[in-house]
Amino acid sequence: MQSMNFYHHLSFTIPLLILFCPTANAEKPTSQSVKSLGQKVVDWQIRTFKEHGKYRGQNGKEWSNDQNYHDLEWQMAALYIGMERWRHIADTPTTYTAWLKEIGNRNQWQLHRRPYDADDHAVGQLYLSLFEEFQDPKMLKPTQTHFDWILKNPKTGTLDRRPEAKAQRTHKLRDRWSWCDALFMAPPAWARLAKITGERKYLQFMDQEYQATYNLLWSTKDKFFWRDTAYFERHEKNGKNLFWSRGNGWGFGGLALMIPDLPKDWEGRDFYLNLYKEMAHSIKNSQRPDGTWSMGILGDLTDYPTKETSGTSFFTFGLAWGINNGLLDQAAHEPIVLKAWNALEQCVTPDGMLTFVQPVGAAPGKAFPDKTKVYGTGAFLAATSEVFNLLNRSK
Repeated sequence: MQSMNFYHHLSFTIPLLILFCPTANAEKPTSQSVKSLGQKVVDWQIRTFKEHGKYRGQNGKEWSNDQNYHDLEWQMAALYIGMERWRHIADTPTTYTAWLKEIGNRNQWQLHRRPYDADDHAVGQLYLSLFEEFQDPKMLKPTQTHFDWILKNPKTGTLDRRPEAKAQRTHKLRDRWSWCDALFMAPPAWARLAKITGERKYLQFMDQEYQATYNLLWSTKDKFFWRDTAYFERHEKNGKNLFWSRGNGWGFGGLALMIPDLPKDWEGRDFYLNLYKEMAHSIKNSQRPDGTWSMGILGDLTDYPTKETSGTSFFTFGLAWGINNGLLDQAAHEPIVLKAWNALEQCVTPDGMLTFVQPVGAAPGKAFPDKTKVYGTGAFLAATSEVFNLLNRSK
């Protein structure tokens, strides 16, 4: 990347996204070039993992906060989920398998602190994936015990966060899935536990809670999820509804993670397939000319001059997964995926840091050319695995 002094001599009419994260007329990537870039990113993340806090962006309470996240927080879980996908295409999978197993071992395979919070269930996806491969009961038991407790002590009441709904609330706001990010964090873990154990009670609970979130937060008009009910009346400067890119990336990525674990003979499966296809259609139609998606998906390019890579990575992952699994037409969707991949490629520094990852938030915010976040790396690695598979099958 050239020095900032260079940019001071350029016209201010040139969008910052072109300055910081250019999208050239790139050649079509190959499966090997995709894997090589993924290798660079994953190795950078592992190399800097013990000091990952210093790369955190600046947003609200996280301004200049250089503390590391706890191993089991959702930010880290998203990294593990992406790395778990990566290890299946890696040239040395045992390296990453051992790294992930160490995370589980040093935390006794426990979920995080809050008993009902979806964010604290996300790491269970890693544990259950490793259990499927290694059949070690210690990888399964804590998550299953925790989820059994929830089934015996379920929360009820509205998911509506607006002040007028307060009287209907009989629980803490985060005790049910009242925000769209939750659809990435918890449902895939519940669905995977149902597959592993063969017990439909986990699937039924997942479906019950997912439907409650969908019924409240899904826009039947725009085919996106509102982040939560506090955003119903928020709009872009162009008057369109405000839909957060990463929030919908969480939801879309969650479907790609969960659908493979849904029983083929389950009557509820078609709902999730149809939802996935509806989201894929609206995502396809909202891609920017530069190959990314705006932080506010329906906002004008002039209102979002900076690229953002975490939402774009999740969309790239989900779309590539759909092509690879026969849910999306390859001719129509592969150009969207490869255009997005070329944009992401330009946002990786020479030493392997994925830049322009929006910091923790609940709406469009800021992104920085010298900062990253571990969940952005996780989303990127998930995208890497599926784009690699897409290009491999196209040979």
